[in-house]
Amino acid sequence: MLCPQIGGDVQNITIDAVVVDTTVPALSGLGTEPGLLLASRGDTLDTRVVVRFDSLPATFIPKGDTARPITSVDSAYVQFILDTLSIKGAEPVTIEAYDVDTTANDTSTAALLSLFRPDRFISSQTFARAELTDTLKYFISDSAVLAKIQSSTRLRIGLRATGPGSSQMRIISSEGGFPPEMFFRATPDTTTKPLTVSLLSKTPIGESILAANLIDYTVIAKGPPPAPPSVLAVGGLPARRVYILFNIPSNIIDSSTVVRATLLLNQLPNMAIDPTDTVFVLPQIVLAGKAVTDPAKAAQIIGGITVDTLKLKPGGSGSTNVELASAFTLWHTQKPDTLPRAIVLKSVIEGNSPLELRFSSSEDVVALRPRLRISYTSKVPLGLP
Repeated sequence: MLCPQIGGDVQNITIDAVVVDTTVPALSGLGTEPGLLLASRGDTLDTRVVVRFDSLPATFIPKGDTARPITSVDSAYVQFILDTLSIKGAEPVTIEAYDVDTTANDTSTAALLSLFRPDRFISSQTFARAELTDTLKYFISDSAVLAKIQSSTRLRIGLRATGPGSSQMRIISSEGGFPPEMFFRATPDTTTKPLTVSLLSKTPIGESILAANLIDYTVIAKGPPPAPPSVLAVGGLPARRVYILFNIPSNIIDSSTVVRATLLLNQLPNMAIDPTDTVFVLPQIVLAGKAVTDPAKAAQIIGGITVDTLKLKPGGSGSTNVELASAFTLWHTQKPDTLPRAIVLKSVIEGNSPLELRFSSSEDVVALRPRLRISYTSKVPLGLP
């Protein structure tokens, strides 16, 4: 392709091809993230975790006996799988458990946060940093579990991190493949095998998909300050994406072979939280057709175009390149009405991290606006010469 005698001259152009660029919410849905973020970072970040056990066993079968009603609970704990690379904070962290069962709207953050109060307190456990390994046993009040069993009510636990210092950890969720589980013995006899209780949510009634998502989820009590409206933002909490729609000359897409295509962005420093950490960004192609005119909705209908991720630090600044040659290959095969010339930039761990990248938008000064740099040839040399 790059040999003139085979592929012809390669032309290089840089154009202002952006028609729409905007920040949109990541509407993947509450409880759909592969991880549960439990964080206490002062005025910067406060997130809680909710796990639901809406079906508790009423009987157990002692070894060599018949089923008996459960009249005692011993050594109850919830087992969590942690992403140890996500842990922040060197000081001990105390995890408090609260009864967050309520008849209020399942998705009401305000209603849920109001239940983290003394009269709803279940128990607490303090962990030294060295005790936060990949498997975490969080012991809860035996009497609280027994009371729920005997009253035939559900157990919904809200977790809150506190302590002398800043702390943050990511718990693998049911969507991540390792859901939290509860264990307890129905007798003090240590030779008795513990009962296992799996996550379950029976509400909202009539909405099975949402109910399944809400078996475990993160609640954002306080998130980092959002980016200004005129700035493009990727990541953060609540999670956001960037939607960009291009107007590219048809002769380049329809009648040329694109050798390389690069989206030129200007990164703006974001020092709000962990500015030296790394955020992995994956460009995605928009698959929504012409009928979807709302960028926020179109940004949810996407597909992968590359396995290469962009690695950036929130506190970084300056020119950033996003390679989009694969997108041009797809656009060449489809008309704009079928496949819009649009992409989405999203964080690989969207909804699992407070880190947010920021970029200049088309509202910034001309020199800092997003642009496209394209290398293409008018000939299409396919196969052997």
